[in-house]
Amino acid sequence: MPAPSFHRRLVDWLSERQIHRPWLVMLVVVLLTVPMAWAASGLGLKTDFAELLPDNRMSVIEMRRVGKLLSSASTLTIVAEGQDTEALKKFVDAAGPKIRALGPEWVGSVDDGVRDTQDYLEKNKFLYAPHDEIKKLHDEVLSRYDYEVGKATGMGDLGLDDDESAEPLTAESVKRRIKEAEEKNRPAADKYPGGYYLGENGHTIVMLVRTPVEGGSVEASAELRRKIDQVIAEVGPTKLDPTMKIGFTGDFITSVEEYDGVKNDLTHVGAWGVAMVLAVVLIFFLRLRVLLAMAVTIAIGLLWTFGATRMTVGHLNSSTGFLVSIIAGNGINFGIIYMARYLEGRRAQHYDVAKAIRVAHEDTWLSTLAASGAAMVAYGSLAVTDFRGFKHFGFIGGMGMILCWIATYAMLPPILVVSERIAPMFTNPASWRSRTRGIYGFAFAWAAEKASRPIVLLGVAGALACGFLSYRYVVRDPMEYDFHNIRNERKDESSARVLSTRVDKIVGRMGQDGMAVMTDRLDQVLPLKAELNKRKDAAPADKKPFEKVVSIHDLIPDRQAEKISLIEEIVDRIQRAHDKKIISEADWKEIEPQLPSMPLKQIGIADLPEKMARAFTEADGTRGRIVYIVPKEGRSIWDAHYLELWADSFREVKLPSGEVIRGSGRAVIFADMIQSVRDDAPKAIAVSLLGTILVVLLAFRFRRGSWLVLGTLLLGLAWFGGFLYWRDVKLNFLNFVAVPITFGIGADYAVNMLRRFRIEQGVNIRQVVIETGGAVVLCSLTTVLGYSALMFSMNQAIVSFGVAAAVGELTTLLAAVLVLPAGMFWRSRYRAAHGLPPASTRS
Repeated sequence: MPAPSFHRRLVDWLSERQIHRPWLVMLVVVLLTVPMAWAASGLGLKTDFAELLPDNRMSVIEMRRVGKLLSSASTLTIVAEGQDTEALKKFVDAAGPKIRALGPEWVGSVDDGVRDTQDYLEKNKFLYAPHDEIKKLHDEVLSRYDYEVGKATGMGDLGLDDDESAEPLTAESVKRRIKEAEEKNRPAADKYPGGYYLGENGHTIVMLVRTPVEGGSVEASAELRRKIDQVIAEVGPTKLDPTMKIGFTGDFITSVEEYDGVKNDLTHVGAWGVAMVLAVVLIFFLRLRVLLAMAVTIAIGLLWTFGATRMTVGHLNSSTGFLVSIIAGNGINFGIIYMARYLEGRRAQHYDVAKAIRVAHEDTWLSTLAASGAAMVAYGSLAVTDFRGFKHFGFIGGMGMILCWIATYAMLPPILVVSERIAPMFTNPASWRSRTRGIYGFAFAWAAEKASRPIVLLGVAGALACGFLSYRYVVRDPMEYDFHNIRNERKDESSARVLSTRVDKIVGRMGQDGMAVMTDRLDQVLPLKAELNKRKDAAPADKKPFEKVVSIHDLIPDRQAEKISLIEEIVDRIQRAHDKKIISEADWKEIEPQLPSMPLKQIGIADLPEKMARAFTEADGTRGRIVYIVPKEGRSIWDAHYLELWADSFREVKLPSGEVIRGSGRAVIFADMIQSVRDDAPKAIAVSLLGTILVVLLAFRFRRGSWLVLGTLLLGLAWFGGFLYWRDVKLNFLNFVAVPITFGIGADYAVNMLRRFRIEQGVNIRQVVIETGGAVVLCSLTTVLGYSALMFSMNQAIVSFGVAAAVGELTTLLAAVLVLPAGMFWRSRYRAAHGLPPASTRS
């Protein structure tokens, strides 16, 4: 008799320890679980979409480079609404200094209006007036001056100056001319009443708090909000106006909303997923101790998985944060198979506990390990992609499958041994529980037997039709381009995102949505702006990529030397007119304050007030190297088609000098995410499909059974594609994962069914469907429920993933437990009718 293999000796050794020293085995498992639980408890969550892209992606590198140079990480926008405009101004006047006093650790700056800027513009109003208007004023003043002088000296009678139509140099005429000149090019600061960010007919006022605290930093974000709330409470808005309400928006708030949404969903969805999985297990086994044993086992598997995630990946992201319910739904299947075999030995074969444990080990470890391997192949197909969202999902999911398998075979047997010592099971063999076994398989067995031919014909015909629809689904570009459909869905209409739209109309979009491009030197700014404007001008009217390009040079008056020369002459003539009594003393008292202080000097970047230049100022105080690209009015940044157009317009710009300036920011990051899904999707699908085919061929040694499994899988996948087309399901950075995963996990159902058919040599088809099919249905049901829990998420990308994955499970399950058995019944009847022996799937 040959010596037992190493694997057999290992299994025997483990089962003997679990049978005779169960408490020791459980203690070892618990001791291993404690540090993993501690590690899992500190697992961080990063919701920034840049975390889904590889670190070597140019957009990520550039965004992080620019982020380090900018003076503020994010913006917290405070919005006050009320009926009393003056009360709103008082609120801003009182809150602004208090928020600034929080210090640079919390607040980089507070932009509560443009009053300082307006003072600066008033002082330099002549330089900011259009050159043509200054020239016009210059010509009028000089012409009238010459006329008045000529008239006083009698030269006007000689006809040397007959411009009598020019308006006299009075206080009223000079002030009006000056006002007309300056208002023709008054900067945007003048659109804000009283220098405040007031809007909506004076009922809304805005403050922009620039903070180095990032919204994704949980503790720091919460502390900043607490400090801001305390300041607002000290000011007492309702004391100023009982109708006053305070709201918050800005990217600081929206990032906190996203973080809180994902974090809450982790708990909410995970709890629902685990609860539903355990509920269906209880319904199947109808024993509370079985439920508790499997709950402990899957909990250990989850703790090991996410503890190991902390030690390897280090954090979760918006793609991997929902793996709890998915891993629970898939990982518990190993325990189901083991438990079903153990209970069958105890109930039907009347084994004692020790023998039932040994037999369950022997009969299930290899098949469940193979199932775990198939699942790892499905998840592993994602790990080979460059898109980090897929890569981490595949790595954690695959790791979860093997760790849940280990937890099952390490912890479940000793729990069963101890529970049987306390209260033995099956003391009454005729109990009602025994009569309900296989309940999940009865309906499929009945249908497959009674309507085998229609089921096969309809199934194949449907697959052919769905295959055509699947082709159409792919060629018509199934990507999701409306980002409204993948964001968090909030019922509160006064959410930060809704409020942000209103703030746009008051402050302008550059402050909130404008993308910052960082040049290396100041002399590159104007060439960059010129190149960008060339791209805009060259684009068709309906394809304009952005509204405008804004640089610090837009804040500097143009043609200053010419203006100064003209202004000096204007002032000189008015002063001489006063000296010559052409302008009366009364008029002079009104005119003199309107004149600029002499001598005038040109304004440079360094002369701009701090608030005016803040958007173009880096953390170290360097000014002017930042250029903003403002999105096109009337186009939504939630439209991925426009987002890609916008991002491509400034992603990479070659200057006339040959130097290249690269842009990044949210627009480029999102555009790169879309492109990464396009690039990595075929790769992941190919790896998953080829890996699944290889596993199936090896499992059946390239015999006919392998082709039956692959044909059954193809049937389910065609139906799945037909569903995607029928429901017009759009693929995004998350729900795409359902496609490659369905290959590996879906194939397992047909594999299990066909293995049992092989064992039965083509007979006892009905019993195979009832027993094995029932177990397969339960395994699929736990997986489906794990996915279905995702539908409770408020994030629409997660919901779409849950729907797609659940449907993929159901279509491959139906192909395995309905169409495949129906084909077996049909073939069996055909062979019987023609006097042929039962067919075998081994050949």
